[in-house]
Amino acid sequence: MKAVKKTKMGVTVKKIDWHLLVRELLEGLFLSQQDLAERCRVSQQSISNWKNRTRNPGIFAKQKLFELAHKEKIDLAKYETNSARDVIAKYLEKNKGKELVRLFELYQKISRRARINLLRYANTLVK
Repeated sequence: MKAVKKTKMGVTVKKIDWHLLVRELLEGLFLSQQDLAERCRVSQQSISNWKNRTRNPGIFAKQKLFELAHKEKIDLAKYETNSARDVIAKYLEKNKGKELVRLFELYQKISRRARINLLRYANTLVK
């Protein structure tokens, strides 16, 4: 059984969604892929691969990403993976069109009162 490595901040290294963390660093810090690549001492293509979920960073790059996130006070707990959520997200991503059509069909069939209750409930989930 593999040992689970923890960072100084208590986040499990194995369970980080690197795709989301890289996107946050790029967008939140207004960095280009080339800028982030230089900070992590990797190629721009590596950053692109991480961003597009083609590959995950290596150990050295993970450390650099953690250091940069820590320096910028980014809460790494937000980027921990959740297997149930990931399975649902992948399914929806794959079947997005079908699911949206089905959702709108069902929404049209429910009563006005049920729609209002559904929207109120959805609002509580967003907050």
